[in-house]
Amino acid sequence: MSSQLLIKHKLDIFEHLTPQHMKYLFVIYMALSFSGLLLAQSPPSTDIYVYELKEKKGKISITKGENVTRRDGYDNQPFFYRNDYLLYSSYRNGQTDIYAKDLYTGEEQAATNTPESEYSPHVIPGFDTFAAVRQDKDGRQRLWLYHLNGKTKPELILEKVEPVGYFAYNKHNDVLAFVLGEPITLVSANAMKVYDNIVTSNVGRTIKVIPGTDDFAFERTEEDGSVIIYNYAVSSGEFQKIVSKPANANDWCITQEGTFITSVDTKLLAYNPKHHSDWQEIEDLGEFAKNGISRMAVNQDNKRIAIVINN
Repeated sequence: MSSQLLIKHKLDIFEHLTPQHMKYLFVIYMALSFSGLLLAQSPPSTDIYVYELKEKKGKISITKGENVTRRDGYDNQPFFYRNDYLLYSSYRNGQTDIYAKDLYTGEEQAATNTPESEYSPHVIPGFDTFAAVRQDKDGRQRLWLYHLNGKTKPELILEKVEPVGYFAYNKHNDVLAFVLGEPITLVSANAMKVYDNIVTSNVGRTIKVIPGTDDFAFERTEEDGSVIIYNYAVSSGEFQKIVSKPANANDWCITQEGTFITSVDTKLLAYNPKHHSDWQEIEDLGEFAKNGISRMAVNQDNKRIAIVINN
């Protein structure tokens, strides 16, 4: 396993920590991994729960949660496809592939089945394709395009942007990527054009397209230790503050109505710039979420939310 992938797994293990803690841990693990002191190990055990979601003017309720992975091992990084299918990363037999789950029938199948490992699936808007981070045998982590028909070969998207950890991809082929390094940087690029620009540094791993726009949202740790979620406009190359994350908050997602959802301990919190002055508690998931809540995703018709729970 390469040092880059090992760092990625280690960050996942510590995903309950704040972004500022993760920043310092990254430096430590980079040094240790290059010195050969860390041994490869499986990523942490997680499950994906899918809830029914209802929203009106920023007021959200979730009901009928179901564990859709229900196995020992790593199932993470959910992304909805056509509302009722879920793509996610799954670690099995010593490597990670992307799997697709039909939420009606329960049928599951591998969306990638390659000698390499794939992570962070992101459906390309308007197409039956998805992008993912591929860990090549030589240790390189770059973005690749995969076709859900299973017949067309994967295609490299951004040849020179690496090593990519996480990313988001809008309908105009704009990509905003979390690129590993010291410091970690946020890079803006386009899959159809030859350019890439560093936007800023010290960013967190959550990057989302803001529904109904061409803009992205990302988070950055400031010098005082606070974590701010920003709006990044590709057209201008500028970013503006949306909201401060609550203390000790983890990953977040955005509903189709523009509401941000995050978690602190076992609680889900929501913030909508149009309706709230601060974060509002949605739900306390209680004892079964005591080990932590991490990644989240909302489907295209705003009726389902996928939540990753640490086992």
